[in-house]
Amino acid sequence: MFAAALAPLRSWCFAAGRLAQGGQLATLANSKFPNLTRCERALLEYSDIANTNRGEFAICGSSANPADPSNDPKDAAQWSPERNLSAALVSWLETSPAAIQLENPRGIRLLGANMVGQLNLEDLKIPFAIVMRKSHIQERLRLAGTDLPFLDLGGSYVSELDGSGLIVHRDLILGDGFDASGESRLDHARIGGNLDCHGGHFSHSRAGMAWWEDPGENVALNAWGAEVAGDVLLNVGFESNGEVNLVESTAKNLMCFGGRFMNPGKPAIDASTCRIDGVELGQPARDGTFEADGLVNFTGADLGSLLVQNARFLGTASQPHGLLALGVKANSLLMLDPISFEHGAILNLAGAKLGVLVDSQKSWPEPGRLLIDGFSYDGLGEPRDARSRLRWLALQPGFHQQPYRQLAKVLAESGDDSGAIRVLVAKEDLRYASYGTLGRLWGNFLKFTIGYGHRPMLTIMWSALVVLLGWSLVAIGNRAGVMRRTYPENAPGSAVDRYEDLYPLLYSLDVFLPFVNLHQEHYWWPDGRATGEFTVLGGRVPIRGSMIRCYLWLQIIAGWLLSAIFVAGVTGLIRGD
Repeated sequence: MFAAALAPLRSWCFAAGRLAQGGQLATLANSKFPNLTRCERALLEYSDIANTNRGEFAICGSSANPADPSNDPKDAAQWSPERNLSAALVSWLETSPAAIQLENPRGIRLLGANMVGQLNLEDLKIPFAIVMRKSHIQERLRLAGTDLPFLDLGGSYVSELDGSGLIVHRDLILGDGFDASGESRLDHARIGGNLDCHGGHFSHSRAGMAWWEDPGENVALNAWGAEVAGDVLLNVGFESNGEVNLVESTAKNLMCFGGRFMNPGKPAIDASTCRIDGVELGQPARDGTFEADGLVNFTGADLGSLLVQNARFLGTASQPHGLLALGVKANSLLMLDPISFEHGAILNLAGAKLGVLVDSQKSWPEPGRLLIDGFSYDGLGEPRDARSRLRWLALQPGFHQQPYRQLAKVLAESGDDSGAIRVLVAKEDLRYASYGTLGRLWGNFLKFTIGYGHRPMLTIMWSALVVLLGWSLVAIGNRAGVMRRTYPENAPGSAVDRYEDLYPLLYSLDVFLPFVNLHQEHYWWPDGRATGEFTVLGGRVPIRGSMIRCYLWLQIIAGWLLSAIFVAGVTGLIRGD
């Protein structure tokens, strides 16, 4: 009877002893992995489904505080062997049916581990999350085609990460001091939450490269074709020594403020043909400066908006660097101060289509470094006056007509018709100047007579001046007696004759206007051999009929020419747009 009373006590002590050794999971693991380290025992105890008193992590070091210096993986070479974690043990925990039945659904959660051996979970569906904070992973982490709920390597040091085709149903965290000494591959990965790399450090390497890859590309983070349901966070302390590849990727937002992207002379960020709702390159906050040494490439991207603020585009004059947005489609492009295009950095918006462009003169690149041929937009922020925007267009290398037509269109639609005409006239100035001396002379004539067809009423002013001058000269010639009757029909037969009177204004109009006959030029014409005098201010001025005749010849030519130009200007035949 006494033995029966002690039976429950013996059962409780036995169970407590098993739990002290790590529980059933540890017992099962011991049969396959003898000589477990303290880190491995801590992991097995933490992951045991019977453990109801677990903390945030399985602690492999001496402190449960992730910020404690003893958990900094940069010092992993000095860590005790008791912090070692076998990659084979982790793989067993995630793939063994017997182990999975004994595991808590929270999965593997480690702090300060030193993984030994290569963890290979390629093409496996993992039921539990993997969290390895502030840990050191010595060999390449192989997760190509792996399917798992959640992956957090925040603050950990890895050599290389191969996550090609990786599927993560929630967040993938490679930030908070994460450090990859070689390429991190996430091409064609599918991530159900955020790709969080804020504060992460990424470097390129040549190890593990596929045969088709160019070793000169220096790719640090490869997310080619990745599908991210949430945001891609490459911000607040993010650093890359090599290219960040986001070609053909999709995401809700791309946040790069406070990030540094270094790949001199090559793409620092290649996000061409990506589809992202919003992109932020820099923020005004103290830690929001965006820096890129190399090319930031969004060629062909489909964006909701592109915000560039508090950004520096670095590089040397001998190497290509700057912002490429060729063919981008976006609702808006906001380029707000301060922005620095240093040492000849380019801004290429050729072929881009935007809803609204908001920029400032301080955000413009150096002369010759702005490429906007084919760039179209529906609206402009400040400055939007023609004078300022003409200085903006002058930053282009060479002359291209489309940017001038586009600016004139936007100014006209905003109600600034005079500004639009000013831009179109400036365009024609450059166009005719490109034809050489004769082209420049003809262009100047069209500019001052008709404003290249954009100011046809100028012709009325010049015509009025020609007619008024002709009126004055004919009146003077008549007083000086050098205007002669022409007797177009038959000369009078008697001494008393009746003849058509001379009206100088009508005469000038008759000479000037083609296809108009006011019956003045028909009856009067200057005598080229006659000389007379005209009195003005008490003085006598000699007048020759030949002089007035030469002017009238020129007035006839001017009438034909100005009339033709006026008609061409009104009908738009002479415009270059």
